[in-house]
Amino acid sequence: MKSFSRTTFLLAACLLGLAVSCKKDPGPEDSTPFDKGAMLTNIADNIIIPAIDDFSTKINALESDYLQFQADRSSVNLETVRESWKAAYLSWQAVKIFDFGPVRDNGFKGATGTFPTDTVKIEDNVAAGSYNLGSVANADAIGLPALDFLLYRVNALSYFVGNDPYTTYGLDVIQKMRSELTTVQSAWTGYRATFIAATGTSTTSAFSELINEFNRDYELAKNAKVGIPIGKQSLEIQLPEYIEARQSGFSFELLRESVHQIYLLYFGCDFNTGAAGLGFDDYLNQLDRTDLSATIGTNFQNILNKIDSFSGTLEEEMATNVSGLDELYNLLQGQVVYLKTDMTSAFGVLITYQDNDGD
Repeated sequence: MKSFSRTTFLLAACLLGLAVSCKKDPGPEDSTPFDKGAMLTNIADNIIIPAIDDFSTKINALESDYLQFQADRSSVNLETVRESWKAAYLSWQAVKIFDFGPVRDNGFKGATGTFPTDTVKIEDNVAAGSYNLGSVANADAIGLPALDFLLYRVNALSYFVGNDPYTTYGLDVIQKMRSELTTVQSAWTGYRATFIAATGTSTTSAFSELINEFNRDYELAKNAKVGIPIGKQSLEIQLPEYIEARQSGFSFELLRESVHQIYLLYFGCDFNTGAAGLGFDDYLNQLDRTDLSATIGTNFQNILNKIDSFSGTLEEEMATNVSGLDELYNLLQGQVVYLKTDMTSAFGVLITYQDNDGD
């Protein structure tokens, strides 16, 4: 696996923060109600909004680099676009968790991260020369996964050179994301106060939606990023065509960043500095569930360590290391009951989304 300098730094910073006094477990005599408003303020101001801002910066850089590539379709400029795309895709892992409020209202998660990409549909759109990328029919022909195909397919550069409709399609995909992200970013300015104030546990409260999406995003990482490709929902028949970022081979890096960002949210860690703040672990500790809090933290670390143990791409490991992938999936699966059942029950939150993997 490649080095993860930024995420490793944030993990270390957060773990350091967990050791200081602000993360002390409450004593048995401490009956002060937990301040969920303060926790939601920390999550909004130090995690969600900075994550959206970071993704905006990365998408703007991607658009700028792509425009340069469109003007000069060289291998050097293509590589620059690829690097910007990867940075944006990694940044997206922190944003996609929050599929409620402005993100859900604008259908931004599905429009940005739906995979696998329908490559035939992309080719048909390019050939037609006209398309509505905002239509439901094109949900699997847009977003960051579509760019994985355009930028990393075999002999990718040859498809761009002298092919203006093909190159324009890539730009249209990027500019659609940028336009919709601007809307989401602006909407969060007004939604922030609503989010912080909605501390109740009704199914429509922001707190309940946050807990639901935290769990749903974790299960999507377990199922879509790992379980489905390795065959856990197809009688152990592998489905490599469902691998995320299959063309580029960055599946493990995206998986790790996805789990890592969920882990940091659990501990309330600042998106930019990694400093520990009020998180779900603090709430569990206040509820005298320090055992559960510690177990969840340990499980996350074991999952991240297992992901780091793979040296090849996901597709390569599927061919040579089935047992290792089974171990990873079992670690991911084992965490579900602690998050989805035990933690949510302690918080008094009802899980409202549906899944089909028998949890």
